[in-house]
Amino acid sequence: MTARPAMSLESLATYYRGVFFATVALKGRLASLGPELRPAVREVTQYQAMVKHFVDALEKTVEMREARS
Repeated sequence: MTARPAMSLESLATYYRGVFFATVALKGRLASLGPELRPAVREVTQYQAMVKHFVDALEKTVEMREARS
């Protein structure tokens, strides 16, 4: 098996933005299935916060790298 090259920081940010929007769809579907799934909706909300943190950190890192160039 051949190793794939590492993704660029910009590509990672784009990837995680896509992950975030997938969680938006998932959260909406779970919420529409009824109140018994509120714990699952809260779990997705926590996951969204984590992904948002990743995206923010990636974007800040890209900005810092560009400022150094």
